Amino acid sequence: MVFGFGSSSSSSSSSKPADGAPPTRQERQRCWTTRDAYYACLDKHDIMSAGEGDGAGAALGDKEGVCADFRKAYESSCGKSWIDYFNKRRILEFRQAKTLAEAARQREEAARR
Repeated sequence: MVFGFGSSSSSSSSSKPADGAPPTRQERQRCWTTRDAYYACLDKHDIMSAGEGDGAGAALGDKEGVCADFRKAYESSCGKSWIDYFNKRRILEFRQAKTLAEAARQREEAARR
C-alpha cells in the first residue's frame, strides 16, 4: 500500500483504488473536497484539531461529534497517510498564524516605545 489508500480487508469499489495503485485525479479531487468540507465544519464550530482531540475543551477536538458526518466522508475518501498529513498541517498552520500574530503585536508594542 504505497499511498495509504484502500486496504486488503476492504471490498473493491470504484471509490477506492486497488492496493498499491496511486489515486486517480477524481479520487484526489474527492479527497480534497471532503477534507475542505470537514475543515469548514470544524472552523464553523471553532474546533482547531481534526479528530476527537485528547485535551479538555472544545477547541482541541470534535468530542461532541458535530462534524462526524463530514469526518466520515473525509476518512472514507482519503488515504490514512494523507489524513495524517492534512491534520498535522492544519495544526501547524494554526500555530504559525498565532506566532505571526504575536510577533506583529510585539512589533507594534516596540514601535510605540
